[in-house]
Amino acid sequence: MTATAPPSSPTEPLQNPLWQFSLEFYRQPEVADFLLRCQDSRGADVCLLLWASYASACGRQLSDESWRVADRGLAPRRRMISSLRNLRRLVGRVNKGGSVYEWCKRCELRMEQRQLAALWKLHGERWPEDRSPLELAGQQYGLLQKDQARWAGLIDAYSRANIDPAD
Repeated sequence: MTATAPPSSPTEPLQNPLWQFSLEFYRQPEVADFLLRCQDSRGADVCLLLWASYASACGRQLSDESWRVADRGLAPRRRMISSLRNLRRLVGRVNKGGSVYEWCKRCELRMEQRQLAALWKLHGERWPEDRSPLELAGQQYGLLQKDQARWAGLIDAYSRANIDPAD
């Protein structure tokens, strides 16, 4: 496991290690269910949870300041993603496999990829790192310790299966 990976080249800002980690980690058993439950029941930003997961898998600490900057910086796009998600869910009630539903789903994913690219850029900056990413997220979203422990277990399982999350 590496401490951190260098930021991606400017020509490929959307294809970065955080994006690759997020795609792979999200596909792991129980991860999507856990993250979506945090989103739906706690108002959590899944992109921030994925960033915290990546930082934790890399053995990196975060700071209250970096978390606040990330949370505030993502807020405008978060509202757009939330609106699109609500539209997708509404359309899904009528025609889940239809072209409008699939279009909404693709747009939502592209917007989340941009969120993660912004977080990747922030991840490359240096902050006084002194807090567990999972603790910060848990504090932000009111996650119980048992939920934080479950989340840590999901990250550990992923890390054991994938030696280097930056690959």
